[in-house]
Amino acid sequence: MSNALDQFIMEDVAKNCPQQFVEYHKCISKNKDDPGQCAFRQRDLSVCIKQKVPSVQKVMAKCGQLMQKYETCVRDNMETRTINENCLGLLQEMRTCAEKQVQGPSPINQL
Repeated sequence: MSNALDQFIMEDVAKNCPQQFVEYHKCISKNKDDPGQCAFRQRDLSVCIKQKVPSVQKVMAKCGQLMQKYETCVRDNMETRTINENCLGLLQEMRTCAEKQVQGPSPINQL
């Protein structure tokens, strides 16, 4: 379901933060050689996402601790380039948690 999760959240972001979403992507398109030029647009989009995107708010509320563990793992393993070996399990746990938040209750015939 990872692709479905990504698609769902992307659509929710585009729906709830349309201006910031479009401006960020326009900037990236214009600055392919130096995407760092779009940091301010990325910041605007991030603020909007945190404030206005229900799916992200729900995921953050329910899965925030897993996200923090994953971010810490990535930081701790970046220099040794062992992120894949040490952090992929946490990434999968985080995605599973997020999927549960956005897919809603299971229909009874799928139980």
